[in-house]
Amino acid sequence: MKINSLRLKINAAILTTCAVVILVFGAVIYPYEIQRRNSRFEEIRTLLTAIYQQNREELANEIFSGQMEALRLSLNQILQTEGIVRLTVYDLEGRYLLSTDSSQPIPLTPFQQTKSEKAPTFADQRENDRGYAVYTTPVQVIGERVGYLKIHYDLSAMERETFLTLLLFAVLVGSTLLVTTAVLNLMLYRSVIHPVSMLRNAMGKVREGQVGEQVGFSGEDEIGQMGADFNTMSKRLQTQQEELMKAMEVQDIYFHKIEESNRALEALNTELEEKVEARTRELRLSNAQLRQEIEERKRADREKSELETRLARSQKMEALGLLAGGVAHDLNNVLSGIVSYPDLLLMQLPEDSSLRRPIRTIQNSGEKAAAIVQDLLTLARRGVTNTEIINLNRDIIQDYLESPEFVKLTAENPGIPVETRLNPKLMNIRGSSVHLKKTVMNLIVNAAEAQPDGGVIRITTQNRYVDQPILGYDHVQEGDYAVLTVSDEGTGIDPEDLNRIFEPFYTRKVMGRSGTGLGMAVVWGTVQDHEGYINVQSVPGAGTAFELFFPVTRDAAAEPSGPSPLADYMGEGETVLVVDDIEEQREIAFNLLTRLNYRVAVAACGETALRYLKTHPTDILVLDMILENGMDGVDIYKAVIRFNPGQKAIIASGFAENERVREAQRLGAGAYIRKPYTLEKIGKALRRELKKARSI
Repeated sequence: MKINSLRLKINAAILTTCAVVILVFGAVIYPYEIQRRNSRFEEIRTLLTAIYQQNREELANEIFSGQMEALRLSLNQILQTEGIVRLTVYDLEGRYLLSTDSSQPIPLTPFQQTKSEKAPTFADQRENDRGYAVYTTPVQVIGERVGYLKIHYDLSAMERETFLTLLLFAVLVGSTLLVTTAVLNLMLYRSVIHPVSMLRNAMGKVREGQVGEQVGFSGEDEIGQMGADFNTMSKRLQTQQEELMKAMEVQDIYFHKIEESNRALEALNTELEEKVEARTRELRLSNAQLRQEIEERKRADREKSELETRLARSQKMEALGLLAGGVAHDLNNVLSGIVSYPDLLLMQLPEDSSLRRPIRTIQNSGEKAAAIVQDLLTLARRGVTNTEIINLNRDIIQDYLESPEFVKLTAENPGIPVETRLNPKLMNIRGSSVHLKKTVMNLIVNAAEAQPDGGVIRITTQNRYVDQPILGYDHVQEGDYAVLTVSDEGTGIDPEDLNRIFEPFYTRKVMGRSGTGLGMAVVWGTVQDHEGYINVQSVPGAGTAFELFFPVTRDAAAEPSGPSPLADYMGEGETVLVVDDIEEQREIAFNLLTRLNYRVAVAACGETALRYLKTHPTDILVLDMILENGMDGVDIYKAVIRFNPGQKAIIASGFAENERVREAQRLGAGAYIRKPYTLEKIGKALRRELKKARSI
């Protein structure tokens, strides 16, 4: 439909502009609201994952052992978390076991079980007109599933916030546009529509011959000027009409009037050009701001991509670590006989016996295998159990440079000298010397292997204060660090390989020629366990530099101590009960402790141990933390101290120190020792705990 009314055209233009404004604001607000909602979902998923990880072992043990009351208490404790409204536990078949409310959930379908076994599922769903975020995950312990856990997180607050945001947006935009439309109509009517209507009527009268007609408005704006011009024109037409009657008498005056009109038109054209130039400058400024916003958006996308890459790398290392931790636990149990029995055999053989050399060979092989297991524990981020004050220069680097391993390395690589630039005032750190020495050894061996044609390996240390985060391979945070750098002049690392160099068994070298394939994975795990950072700089064909950042400590290092003589940790006839579910481990512990002058009893499970302790007073317990059936070490110790408060105990495990070990120590248990046993290790742990008992 064709619109002839100026007022209708202006109102149509205003309404069209309002619609465009609404669409633009909607296009801006809607993605923002979707992004905010997705971000909130990610925060909820991260929260529920963290809550499950914190309570995973406790829930798994309670489900596995059928302790429903303890499981209910654990679920109610988790239920205290703001937003969590329901927790449901299912057995391995997906059948309902326990819930925090009175509802009777339907069993998990086989499809839901299979989907959650691949990875924990997280989705939003509606129940009884309410929205929930539902997190479903299998409950596992040591790689074995014992059931399923479903957590309902209430989304009412988030949906209410979304509704209020959209309502506020609609109210603000609607009110603004309504007021704007009314004001524009009033202003346009007074300043444009009414004057134009008067001008049109006056022009109609002039067209009909009423020359000299005047309009009754004026002003400084364009319409006011048009009114003034019209009045002038009308008056002139009247004058011209009168003068035309005089014909040639007024010809000169007529031409003069035309020239004045032309000059007025030129002035109007000049003013129009100035306005166009001003508008052009405004558009250029807007375009520059838009380009800047686009660049900022691209930079944010790059940073997000980098964070996603780092998260994926961390998750991959965590998964490999869980696998390595389980394997290390089983290998430690297998190696116990190889590492422990040679001590007893050598003590019973004469010095000139021909069996001493093969037995030492067996022992050395066992210790090498145990070192590989230690690498697996380090990879699992479960290897650092004891820390001490360490100076990297004296305790780690110099110690390795004087070791037989380094002598062998230099002999095999005579064309690769090693240069050191060690800061004599290097600050101390807190850590494990065993793991740090292995880290330095792995870096130097890798540097040597990266220089088949020769080159220099440089080892430097320095104190460094990082006042702004370093955005490298790792994001090094602010703080004081002792920095260890190992660099070479070798082949370097290709960019596509750089993000995978710390994965276990990932190498461009021939497998089997350079150790176990765990070297760089051990470096990564050790630095993470010491709360440090790694920065890698490499140029293909020019060499590689590894920078290791360790947080410093102001504490002084303790004086080193040497091996202790056997008499220092011999027993005095005290009674010891060894609780272990593996027969070989019980036999090893029995023989070692008997040789150390203890009276030894053994038990294969918690129930047997408790029955024995109720009728046989025992000076100290040796508790294995992980038992296949029934109670674990913490459960046994809790039961013992109920009827025998103050019972002394030490903790032993082929796994690694974890929260269950620390819980037992908080209850009163003593030192933690890792399998495989050695005579000195278990002897010193027992003496320390028994002496503590006498001092009380």
